[in-house]
Formats: sequence, structure tokens, C-alpha cells
Amino acid sequence: MTYRIVFRCAVSATVGIGHLMRCREMARYLQGLGGESVLLGPPDSLRTEADESLFADWIEVPERGSSAEDAARLVALCRKYDTPYAVMDDYRGDPEYQQILRNAGLRWLQQFDASKPWEFQPDLLVNASPYERREQYLPWLKDPAQTRTLFGPQYAVLRPAFAGLTARADGRPVQRILAAFGGGDDRGAIATTIEALAGRLGPDVTLVIVSGAGNPRREAVAAKVAALPAGQVEFHVNPPDMIQLMRDCDLAVIGGGTMSYEAAICGLPIVFMGLAPNQERPCQGWQDLTGARYLGQVGTVTVSELYETVANLVSDDTARTEMAAKGRQLVDGQGTRRLVEALLEREREDA
Repeated sequence: MTYRIVFRCAVSATVGIGHLMRCREMARYLQGLGGESVLLGPPDSLRTEADESLFADWIEVPERGSSAEDAARLVALCRKYDTPYAVMDDYRGDPEYQQILRNAGLRWLQQFDASKPWEFQPDLLVNASPYERREQYLPWLKDPAQTRTLFGPQYAVLRPAFAGLTARADGRPVQRILAAFGGGDDRGAIATTIEALAGRLGPDVTLVIVSGAGNPRREAVAAKVAALPAGQVEFHVNPPDMIQLMRDCDLAVIGGGTMSYEAAICGLPIVFMGLAPNQERPCQGWQDLTGARYLGQVGTVTVSELYETVANLVSDDTARTEMAAKGRQLVDGQGTRRLVEALLEREREDA
């Protein structure tokens, strides 16, 4: 039997590219099972050479239209490829949209924005945030017996290389601090981080800044970095080996998106600045479960607040050690497998 999954994916400078990353990794896992994937939504400009073999088809959607129109588009594509399986990695899948998928007899997995809950009726409702619990969502489930909730960091979709990382010593001296806020608009978070930390933590500490090529503030960030003394800051745009770059850092200042799981599995102590309301609950969850520091939404965090928080962590080996160990315990890198196997109803006992 050849499994096929149609992915509906939202991606833009505003929402970032984390949704596309998740779809790619699930498609990669499905490919390993001998299956095929179809991607609906992202622009062709984001298509890479690797995507040519990863997706049997890539359909750009320049204008989404109404929920009814987009849901019909997804259903038609499932019909074309003779599959009942779909993944909604697009937070606009509202109740009207879901009802159309249900009426069409699809079996689908739905990622969602916890800051804007509405009635849900997918077969699998997914949120990897450490904050979410099934009991919180029972009032939002149209049929609780029909919808399985897969919540928590064990369902985070990460690149396979993260699962095979060799752990570095927890509590090691802080010499490299990662500052990264996804592949889209950093919303001023990088500028705040530069002002707060560049050259202010001693000569042995380097600020390692990572930006996506699609970040509209990228050129302004590059200009800030160029004006600083040599050695204080490294600036990377879409680095070819982000995994190694992260592993080589000792602390992270990041947003509450996909990178939070990557930082956790790397054993990085984390300071969070949320980029959007839907990152508030994940950031709070990380703080509650690991001791990570959540300072609030970008734009509300002051330079002095960020500096003091990071400086205190740099000097507190015990706090960094505990934070790193707790984060790594929550993320094992097997989320992709768990999600695909659950969607296809072929889970192993150890899933």
C-alpha cells in the first residue's frame, strides 16, 4: 500500500517558515515509508532542489480566498491523489473549513493557534507547546471521542539530525549566545538583543545572530553589526548548518516557535521574547517546566531587562545546568514519527 498525504501549509514573512519545515520533515518520514506527499500553499520561490524529490506535487496558492474555497481546494487535491490523509499546518482552518473536510470523509491532522481556539473536529489535534493539556480543550472539541489530542514537546517536529546530537556538558561557561527569531520578520527582537548584549558580557562572549533571508529587517541588522567592533557579533543568514551552529552555542535568546524545541534538545538554556500572541503560552510553558526565562512580547521587553536576565544566567552555572537538563528531557526528536504514524494509524507500541 502506498500512503499519500496532502499538506496544506501557511508560510509568509509574518507567520515565518516553521510550518513549511514541519511539512517537509513529515514528508521526509513518509518518503521513508515509501509514501508520497503533496504540498498546497507555499510560493514556488521557497521550493528547493531537495523539495523536487520530497513532494510529488507543489501547488502554490497566491490567494487563499474564503475558508469554503480553500477547503474545497484541499478536498479536490485529496481526490486527485486518491487519499483520505491530510495535514492542516495552517492556523486558518476554522470550523467552517473543518466541517467541509469532515463531510468529505478526510482523516486529517491539524496544528492550531492556542491563542485563538475555536470548535475543533479533526481526527488529530496537535500542539507541541509544553503548556497545553487535553482537559483545557474538551469544551472546544465538537466530538471528544472522535478527536485525539497530541499535545506536548514529544510531538515537536524536528529535523532528524537533532535526535542524533551528542550532548555537550550542561553548565559549561557561556562563550557563544545564540540570538534567532525564526525565518520571517524578527519584529525588532534582534535589534533589541544587539543593543542589550553586544560587547557587554566580556571579551570572551560572542553574540551569534541568525536571520532568515526573508526577514524585512535583515539589512538594518547587517548595518548594525557592521558598525560594531570586530569579534563582538557574528551574523548569519540562512546558515547551511544551523544544527551545528546551535550546538556550538551555550545559551539562546529566541522566540517561542519551532526553535524552542531545537534549543531544548541541544541543551541550551533559554531566554524567551515572544514574537506574537500565540507564542505567549508556549513561552510560559517552557518557563514553568524548565525554568527558562520568559520576558514578554518583543516591544515590551527593555534593553536593561534583557541584559540583566542574560547576565544573571551567565553567572549562574546551577540555573543553566538545571534548565538544560530539563529541556532535553522534554524533547526526544521523535515527534515526526509519532505524528505520521498516528495519522496513518500504524503506530508501534513504543510510539
